[in-house]
Amino acid sequence: MLYQDEDGTWVAECRELPGYRVRGRTKEEALEKMKAALLIYHPCRCEE
Repeated sequence: MLYQDEDGTWVAECRELPGYRVRGRTKEEALEKMKAALLIYHPCRCEE
C-alpha cells in the first residue's frame, strides 16, 4: 500500500512485512526504502 499522509509525506506498507512502514518525501523515495527492506527480509537466493 502506498499513500500520502496528512503532512504530505509518502508512506509505503507491505503485507510481507507486517507492522513495518516507511516514509519518504516522494513516492519514489518511499518505494525505494521499502524495496531495500524487502531485499533484507527476502534476500535473493539465486545461483550465479
